[in-house]
This record gives sequence, structure tokens and C-alpha cells, in this order.
Amino acid sequence: MGKKIAIVTDSTADVPIEDQNTLNIVVIPAVVTLDGESYDDGMDISRSEFYNRLPKLSSPPTTGAPSMQAFENTYEALLQSGIEKILSIHLPPSLSGMLSVATQAAKSFGERVSTFDSGQVSLGMGFQVIEAASAVLQGGTFENVLAKAQRARENVRLIALIDTLEFLKRSGRVSWLTASLGNLLRVKIILELIDGVVNRLGQVRTRSKAIAQLQEIAESWGKLERLAIPYSANSEDAIAFADRLKKLCTRPPVIIEVTTAIGAHIGPGALGVIGLKQSP
Repeated sequence: MGKKIAIVTDSTADVPIEDQNTLNIVVIPAVVTLDGESYDDGMDISRSEFYNRLPKLSSPPTTGAPSMQAFENTYEALLQSGIEKILSIHLPPSLSGMLSVATQAAKSFGERVSTFDSGQVSLGMGFQVIEAASAVLQGGTFENVLAKAQRARENVRLIALIDTLEFLKRSGRVSWLTASLGNLLRVKIILELIDGVVNRLGQVRTRSKAIAQLQEIAESWGKLERLAIPYSANSEDAIAFADRLKKLCTRPPVIIEVTTAIGAHIGPGALGVIGLKQSP
């Protein structure tokens, strides 16, 4: 009989609660701080409350990784419960200290805990988590599970329309943004995330043109195994956009409002497409 394996991730993977429950995915919350008060992402503050409070904050929201103790406690509890091997999947180092903290915590447990750089965020990471957890449920070995995550990492694509650059600029996560901000304030930016690097794909004057460009790029990906439409505080656009793209995937698209730890960096009005391409 193979080893008992658990998949751990953090709240920025945006894994839907039904998948967490069905696939036994363990989620550690990131930390969001609003005007000096810290909250566990996705637990202590709802997405709607976060976006309602955003315009009224006296200082920009900040985010942080869970404590090393939170990771150690999670790993310890799983191993004590009979789990023999853990794969912990997180944000890339370029976007967060999450992976570094997880890797440091994992050292206490030797080869029983392995960390994995997803190179992605939201369901770009979440699809890797879901694929790995599905392999566990199917009785795969740890090598099978890791291969599933790696294949998903190679095949996932993420693009997004950012409605306002104010929050990304404050976050300091995008190196090219500061120098070019003056020219871009009044345009909508199309971004992609690949291997932890945020690239600018284009810029247009109107939201409708930006959405059309997102659709054109997504359609160039070909047939998809999984499709998600992430958004921040604009569900009507997301629902309509999902309807336009549903033909790209045999599964229904996942429409998800990004968690507060992501919303703190992209602000309201963002809309994206995340696709897991079919393996050749």
C-alpha cells in the first residue's frame, strides 16, 4: 500500500470550498492587515466586507505570510494523524515570502514534507493543487502526485485586466510599474503571470476593449481542461465573461472572487482568465 499523502496550500490559491472538502485539501490562511488590525485571510474577514472597507482605509492594506508556527502546527497535526508525506504548494518567492516560510518550517520534518513553487497565484496555483489532490485521491504515489503538480504548472496560463494601478504600485510587486506609471494611469492594463514574473501584454483605453483582448488571448490557448474567471468586486462582468468563454472547456468555468490577500494588491474591478491547457 502506498504512503498516505496530504496536499497543503494557502488561501491565495483560491481553491473553492467544495474542492477543499472533496479532495481533503488543507488551506493555511495568509494574513491581511487593515488599518493596523490583522485578519486571517478568508476566515476573519469576508471578501464583501474587505471591498466595502477598502475606500475608507486611512492607509493601504498589507498582506503577509502565515507564521512559521502556523505551518509547523499544520504539518505536525497531519503527520500525527497518520499522513506520511506532505506536498505544500505556495506562491512564488517573487510575489510573497510564503514559500520561504513554508520551506523553513518543513525542515523540521525532513523528507516527510516537500514544498513546491507554483509560479502562480489564485486558481493558477489552485489548479495545480486540485490536480495534485486528485492524484492523491486516485491512489497515486508521491512521485505521481508531484508529476501531476508539475504538469499543471507547465500548462497553466493566467491573464488579467487591472482596472486601477494604484494598488499594484503600492504593493511594490511589479518592478516595471513605477517608472511607467505616469503614462499608464488612464489606461487598462492586460497582465500575464508566468513563472512568478508579471508581464505587461498590452494596454487599452476602455474596459470593453480590454475584456475583448482577454477573450482573444484565452481563445488562442486552445482546448482547456480547467477554466476559471477570477474577479474583484465586479461579479456581473465575471458572469457575463464566463458565458463567452465556456466553449473553451468541457468543465463549467469556475467564477471566483479573489481572496482578500490578492484583492489588497490588485484593487477592485480586476477581471481575469485562468486556463489549464490540455496536456499534449
